[in-house]
Amino acid sequence: MDLRHLRYFVAVAEERHFSRAAQRLHVSQPPLSQQIQALEAELGVPLFTRGRGGVQRTAAGDALLPLARAILDAVEHAMTQTRRVGRGDAGRLTVGFAGSMPFTDVMPRLLRDYRAAWPQVTLDLREQPSQAQIDDLLAHRIDLGFIRPTTLMHDARLATLVVQREPLLAAVHSDHPLATQPAVSLADLRDQPFVLYSARLGSGLREQTLALCAQAGFAPRIAQEVHEMPTLIGLISAGLGVGIVAASMQRAQLPFVTYLHLHDENVTTDVLLAWRRDDDTPPLRNFLKLATVTPLSNAPLSG
Repeated sequence: MDLRHLRYFVAVAEERHFSRAAQRLHVSQPPLSQQIQALEAELGVPLFTRGRGGVQRTAAGDALLPLARAILDAVEHAMTQTRRVGRGDAGRLTVGFAGSMPFTDVMPRLLRDYRAAWPQVTLDLREQPSQAQIDDLLAHRIDLGFIRPTTLMHDARLATLVVQREPLLAAVHSDHPLATQPAVSLADLRDQPFVLYSARLGSGLREQTLALCAQAGFAPRIAQEVHEMPTLIGLISAGLGVGIVAASMQRAQLPFVTYLHLHDENVTTDVLLAWRRDDDTPPLRNFLKLATVTPLSNAPLSG
């Protein structure tokens, strides 16, 4: 028995007439009759009784009809789903993101646009620091990561794409003597206690902060280490130190925090997408295509 047998059977059973069934199927009547006879021979029972006015289903034909319809519907569903997954219209995409990313322009916009374009793809979102994302990318536990630049991303197995560039700002408590200044230099923070990301996280912003301070001629005095940028802002709000943060973190709107422009050079930070070079799955491919047609955001936020 093949699918053509079932399609021909259903057409005859529903039309109750070989000629009308042949017209519906766009075939001539003799091959249709031959296929029905072949199906009856294979099953060993008659499916129709033939008469001058057409055909009537036998009890065996009545039993087969709902089963044949279900089989054809299941095959059609399987074909549709397979094509959708192959095009990236369905499936799953597992995305890691650092804790600061929901405050950026680009991550919410890309997720919203992707969801609108491919609503049947399941998005599995996981908040992770950069090092954990890169580890999970290489271990095939996630498909895509929103990270900031870090030395850990320089692995030949990974590819990256810059999707946003935003200023870095100094964040100080609103009662801090520097809070009244329109802008400061990193050198002005030389003697201040810093709230910084934990060294265990492989944070790109920690690396960049240390590099910028070294460029300004000092090593920061670390008062407290944290795991996420919102926590860093919270500790600055509590008066425990100063910090260097991405401009988008102003959206956190915590009290008692003032954001200051930096006079220094190269005080910007990038938001990157990271993925495995050998991953060509359709959901990922569609996300990257969407990201490449989205204009690079330069985050005009300022203190």
